[in-house]
Amino acid sequence: MKIVFVTNIYKEEEKEEIKRVSEEIKGLGFDNYRIYVNDGIKDNRGYAYGINQGIQKGLKDKADVFVVFNADISLKKLNKKIILDGLKYFDVLGFAVKQDNTAYYGGEIDRWRMSGGMIRKKPKERYVMADFISGSLMFIKRQVIEKTGLFDESYFFYYDETDYCYRVKKHGFNIGIDSKNHYIHYEFSKTNTRKEYFLAKNRLKFFLKYSSFRQKIYEFLRSPKTFIEYIPLFKSIVVNSKFLTNFFSLNLSSLLNKLFHFGLFIILVRTLPPEKYGIYTLVWAYIAIFSPLLDLGTTSYGLVYLPKEKKSMMSKLISMRFFIAGLIFLFVNITAFFTFSKQPEIFRYTFFTSVVILSNVWSGTYLIINSIKERIINSSLISLAFNILFVITIIIGLLIKPDLFIIFFTVFLLYVVYTLINFLLVKKEIPDLKLLIDFSVWKKILSRSYIFVLIGFFAEFYYKQDIFLLKFMKSENAVGIYSSGYKFLDALLLLAASYNITVLPIFSRLTKELHLLKKKIFKDFLMLLVIGATISIMFYLLAPLLLPLVLKKSYVGGIVVSRIVVFSLPFILLSSIFYNVLYAFDSAKTVVFILGVQIIINLILNIVFIPRYSFYASAYITVTSEIINLGLAYYFVRRKLAKL
Repeated sequence: MKIVFVTNIYKEEEKEEIKRVSEEIKGLGFDNYRIYVNDGIKDNRGYAYGINQGIQKGLKDKADVFVVFNADISLKKLNKKIILDGLKYFDVLGFAVKQDNTAYYGGEIDRWRMSGGMIRKKPKERYVMADFISGSLMFIKRQVIEKTGLFDESYFFYYDETDYCYRVKKHGFNIGIDSKNHYIHYEFSKTNTRKEYFLAKNRLKFFLKYSSFRQKIYEFLRSPKTFIEYIPLFKSIVVNSKFLTNFFSLNLSSLLNKLFHFGLFIILVRTLPPEKYGIYTLVWAYIAIFSPLLDLGTTSYGLVYLPKEKKSMMSKLISMRFFIAGLIFLFVNITAFFTFSKQPEIFRYTFFTSVVILSNVWSGTYLIINSIKERIINSSLISLAFNILFVITIIIGLLIKPDLFIIFFTVFLLYVVYTLINFLLVKKEIPDLKLLIDFSVWKKILSRSYIFVLIGFFAEFYYKQDIFLLKFMKSENAVGIYSSGYKFLDALLLLAASYNITVLPIFSRLTKELHLLKKKIFKDFLMLLVIGATISIMFYLLAPLLLPLVLKKSYVGGIVVSRIVVFSLPFILLSSIFYNVLYAFDSAKTVVFILGVQIIINLILNIVFIPRYSFYASAYITVTSEIINLGLAYYFVRRKLAKL
């Protein structure tokens, strides 16, 4: 008899355990055997994948018996005779397993819920049938594998042995255990923070794969109880997942920031007439147009490339950001002087607001550092504290005297303070930070980052061009009304911004793991689709009831605008997935092309329809452009993945 032992390791400590288990396998007494160990740490393909690799090798070696085992077991209590005796009774053989001073005697499947559980009650007989046996040690005859096939690799961890044994039984083979003899399972996986997640996920997968219609109805009726049972699991998943923690903490802080700024927006539109609110919006839009230039794409560069580069690059990147911001600050104010030469008060407001450019050097740098270290919550808290102070201070100023000069001068003072705070935080993270001029490094960065400048510039131009077109083709009043309605969509875009910052480093690391990248894309697509569609529909239904409480009669057109443009949200969220994939594969030029097409279409449609339909045209055109954008982004990502 030829016997093959196969395992898959997925923890560093298991490499040492393999040496111990190999000696114990030798002590079983088999003369003709081989051991195949798959390095799951390296390929990150899950336990079943590694097992299948070993089984396939064993089939080529014409093995008679296959032993699937974990590295964290002890076989000292077993021997060749015990094993061969058991194989006379069963086609798939297991033994009693001792785990944390508790003995288990095979597994049983709940016939209603299709969930597997281990049996603790010791049987009266030595050899007993079981629905499944622990995957930590399974003896499988060759004919079983030839007829049943390999393990289902989609389970990744847990429930793979339950699924396999279920299929084995359907093919008419016997599964059982020798309850008299046992082995020890140290269960290294109990320290795996995602164990309960994989168990719950794969239990559901097993249920959907094999349950009958009646079983599905039963589980549906039981779902409220199931949800309550899984509440601790949901909490642990969020706590133990850096991605979810960062994503939701960033979204929470962004949401609170948006809520505070929304409160400011309400005070503004209720205090200022549409033409003055139009000037306020126009100044911020002017600064936003130049914002992609203020760091020449170095923020996006840092998120995409710094996870792959040496730590020394951080200081050089910061130096470049600092000098560029100073130049852009001067450029913005010089151009504003000529652009608003006939309206000097707008130039003054632009000068006060342009300090945001200098502030972004340090707040953006601090965000890059926290994103790479997967602790975005730090940046979230600082941003939240600043925005609370910002909004409260501006509102107090408005209530005292609703004057635009006071508003923008306050903006200037607040951003000076914010700049200093972020500088000190960056200095704490990088104590040896020095501002150095290194043109060779800057050239290297620019060779990759310039594309992000174009992307940012195109994106800002796309989002702001309708405001400028409305100003020059209609009036500041039209700008104010349209902006008041668009503000509601803008508040919701925090979801896309938070998603981009959180996921971009992750996609960057997954480019070499195509199967994992596709899973991530699919999961995120479903998540963002549900979130975007739900928010859009709820907003559309509730807007006529709630928005009149916010907007005065002079802004009534903004309510209609908001109900239209909100349907852009699902398409914007889904497009952000595909954009991030393209960034991760160094295909940012494709994003530039997509945005270029979007700008041209948006520009032509606005020029044609604004004269007749004013800001209503811009609202419908925004939704149309986002649909086209999503279609193009999906097409290019699909083509990219097909080539890999």
